[in-house]
Amino acid sequence: MNLEVLSLGFISYCQEKGLSPHSLRAYKQDLKGFLTWLESHDGVDPFNRETISEWILQLRGKKMAPASIRRKIAFLKVMYRWLHENGKITLNPFHLFRTTINVPRRLPRHLRTDELRMLLQNPSSGSPLVSIKDFPQVTLKLAVELMFATGVRIGELCSIKVSDINLLEEKISIRGKGNRERIVFIVDPELICLLQNYITLRTSVSSRTDQLLISSLGTPARPDYIRRMLKKFALDIGLQRTVTPHMLRHSAATQLLENGVDIRFVQKLLGHSSISTTEIYTHVSNLSLQRTLRQANPRRKLIDFQQRSTS
Repeated sequence: MNLEVLSLGFISYCQEKGLSPHSLRAYKQDLKGFLTWLESHDGVDPFNRETISEWILQLRGKKMAPASIRRKIAFLKVMYRWLHENGKITLNPFHLFRTTINVPRRLPRHLRTDELRMLLQNPSSGSPLVSIKDFPQVTLKLAVELMFATGVRIGELCSIKVSDINLLEEKISIRGKGNRERIVFIVDPELICLLQNYITLRTSVSSRTDQLLISSLGTPARPDYIRRMLKKFALDIGLQRTVTPHMLRHSAATQLLENGVDIRFVQKLLGHSSISTTEIYTHVSNLSLQRTLRQANPRRKLIDFQQRSTS
């Protein structure tokens, strides 16, 4: 059995399943790395548990980031399970295989309230319709507003089609990870108006695609296109750090929790399969609460007032 040949079937399956281009690129990169390592160790059995253990040991020896190692192992696990379940191999080397990769839990980077105000109150928000030459700015404006209002991932945002939008019911169908579908709601009247006007304006760009966000050439707006525009815009308005689409997703979750929205609703909005993924934002909210309480510190203020009064 040739693993390189068998793996092509798995990659094709992933494409048919609707995995995002980003995930597919990562899968192909991890697969290439594993196959290259196998070639450099001529004679090893790719379907043997000892081979897998040796491969993991050399990843650790490279001082690779724990998160990267865990991702590569997760990819192999999924691929071997698929090969086994589809009768391509008789034994899954990952069956009952246990390995622990400790990954330090990093807090998500989100935007401060003042930074969010600067992003949301940009010049293109003044009028509902603008000229075609300003179309890229309006595309970015809508992208920023939608990411913050719904917490969608950049890949999900760029996959939204006009036909996915129901303006009357104020909702959008989102295709998330694993091609899972969920509904997000647009509850702000100004954002609904912006969305409606954008759909009208985009017809003037002679778009040949049903994809909602498009460039000034009428071609689908890709994630990298939105990332570049967002990065440049953030610098232009004076933000002191690089702003990414994922920071807007984190900011959406943090703001909702800080405004009292139940974590289960936030989980559903973000499309998290496990609530443990959403729980990291409660820690961010607690830090914000701690800062607010430290600034308020009513006990300190009472004592200071008493001391001033008696002095």
